[in-house]
Amino acid sequence: MKFLTQEDTIQRIKATNINHDSSRAFAFHDEETNLAYDWHHHDSHQLLYAIHGIMHLETINFRYLLPPQRAVWIPARVSHRTWLNQVEAVSVFFPHSWISDPAGKVRVLAASPVMREMMLYAIRWPPNRPEPDALADSYFETLALLCREWMSREMPFHLPCSTVPALARAMDYAQANLAEANIAGACRAAAMSERTFRRHFQQAVGMGWLQYLVHSRLMHAMALLGEPGLRIADVADRVGFASLGSFAKAFKDFSGDSPSQYRRALMLAHQDCPDAGQAHPRPWAKISAESQPG
Repeated sequence: MKFLTQEDTIQRIKATNINHDSSRAFAFHDEETNLAYDWHHHDSHQLLYAIHGIMHLETINFRYLLPPQRAVWIPARVSHRTWLNQVEAVSVFFPHSWISDPAGKVRVLAASPVMREMMLYAIRWPPNRPEPDALADSYFETLALLCREWMSREMPFHLPCSTVPALARAMDYAQANLAEANIAGACRAAAMSERTFRRHFQQAVGMGWLQYLVHSRLMHAMALLGEPGLRIADVADRVGFASLGSFAKAFKDFSGDSPSQYRRALMLAHQDCPDAGQAHPRPWAKISAESQPG
């Protein structure tokens, strides 16, 4: 994966024109599937969705894991960074004046079939689309109205972050080594003794290191359960649980459902879109080409 510096990130955003005009709505299909954007913000509201793969997003206070079953609402001017590791993403940008969001709060949303299909279809209207376009305006206005409804049903799936560099390094260590991560490795990453690390982590993050690690594993498991090719036992092993039984109990305590119940619910939610979570056949390619001038 290629990691962009903040300057590289700003240059790429300029090159894609997504910050060029915040007075109209448009969609952006990010075809760079192995790219990490550094800290940045947009003057427009952003609805971001991963067509396939698990996207990582971080704000000052929280970290989010976003599989194709979830989208994220990023209010205008909220600083964030994203990791697209084998991820194909699409965003819809709305003018700041279209949707009132005084809380300025990032929200995780369930990516319903309606949301996914509307976002994919919106790709026919990219940042450099010609004006005027009454159909595009009407389409995006309808999508904005739906966003207001979806935002009222946000999902509480996020992890805390820390602005303390030593603790941030320990968190990054956990995310990169979920199956093997332990307190000794976290202390090495933070360059602290175990006693000092545990005290500082609890004070700064609001939860203990072990709770943070277990929550990280379970959130990643929720994303992996959306991949139909993985057995539940494989998911448990990949995120670091020693037995299927301990994984099932921890998962139910965390989410309210057993892993199999959660997976069935995902399948039911996506039965109208059987290719969700896989490489999309790109039905919009022809549409986008036809919509271009000339």
